[in-house]
Amino acid sequence: MVVAKVFEKPAGYEKAPVDQDGLWKKVIGELFEDFLLFFAPKFHAQVDFRKEVDFLDKELYKEVIEEKKGLRIADQIVKVHLNGGKEKWVLVHVEVQSENQEDFAKRMFQYFYRIYDRFEQEIMALAIMTSPSKSEYAEQFDYSFYGTELYYAYTNCKTEDYDNEQLEQSDKIFSKIILAVKYMNATKDDADKRYAFKEKLLRSVIKDLGHSFTTLRAVFYFIDYMMRLPEELSKQMTAIIQPILTKEAKGMVQFNNEDLSPTLAGIFELEREEGREEGREEGREEGREGIKEIARALLADSMPVESIVRITKLQLEEVEALRDELKH
Repeated sequence: MVVAKVFEKPAGYEKAPVDQDGLWKKVIGELFEDFLLFFAPKFHAQVDFRKEVDFLDKELYKEVIEEKKGLRIADQIVKVHLNGGKEKWVLVHVEVQSENQEDFAKRMFQYFYRIYDRFEQEIMALAIMTSPSKSEYAEQFDYSFYGTELYYAYTNCKTEDYDNEQLEQSDKIFSKIILAVKYMNATKDDADKRYAFKEKLLRSVIKDLGHSFTTLRAVFYFIDYMMRLPEELSKQMTAIIQPILTKEAKGMVQFNNEDLSPTLAGIFELEREEGREEGREEGREEGREGIKEIARALLADSMPVESIVRITKLQLEEVEALRDELKH
C-alpha cells in the first residue's frame, strides 16, 4: 500500500521553466515501487510492498531539506518494510541532480549523517543525475586528517549513461521517464524534433497496457511537463494521441478532470465535446422521430400532404414516404 501524495500543478505550461525538482518528486511519490524496480532492482526484491510506504520528507524539512533552497534537487526520504516478517525499516534517500556541482558528494554525506543521527536506521542513498554533461567531480566523499579517515559512497545513476535502444525495449515504466529526460536534453532548441520524440514516447506508453491508467496518467504528466511544446504543436499532439489512446485503451480510461497533464486534459475535452455532439445528434434524431409520429397521425386523419409539410416542416418526399408506409 502506497500513501497518496498531493502536489501542486505547475503554473503556465507554456512559459514556466521546466521544474525538474517538482516533476521528479511527484513521479517518485506516485510510482515509488516502479522507481525502485528500475533503479535498484535487488533492493526492490527485498521490500514488502504490501505494507505501507511512508514518505518522511516533510518531517525533515527544517533539518535537511530547508538548507537547499534554490538548488535543483528533489528529495524523497521514504520508510519501507523488508520481507521476512521483521518490523525493521530502511530509509531510502533520493536526490535528483540536474547540474554538476563540485560539492555534491559532500552534501550527500551531510544529508546521510543528519538522517542517520535523527533516526538511527539503515539508509540506502540513491542519487539520480539528470545532467546531459559528464561530471568531472568525485562521486564519493573522502575525508582524511591526521589519522581520522572517512569514506562515503552512494548509488549514483546517470540518465545519460542509459542506452536509448535498451530503454525503448524495456518493459519497466521508468524507462519512459529516463527517455523523456534524455529527449528533453537532446532537443532544447528544436521544437519539431522534440515533437517527434514526444509522440513516439507517448505512443509507446499507451501501447503497453500492462500498466494501469493511474500509472499512465503519472507518466503522461511527467513527459508532458518535461518535454514542453509550443501551443500549436501541443494541440496537434493532443489530436494525434486521442484516437490512439481511445483505441488502445478499449474502455479502460475513465476520464476525470483531476491531475491531468496538458495532453490528457486536451483529450478529456475532446472526448467530452464528442460526447456532447453525440448527445445533440441523438436528441435531433429523437426529435425528428417525434415529428414523424405526428405526421403519421395527421395522415391517418386524412389531412392533405401539403398541409402536413407546412405544419411539421418535413420534406414533401418524407411525408409521401410515410403515407406510402401507412398504405401497406
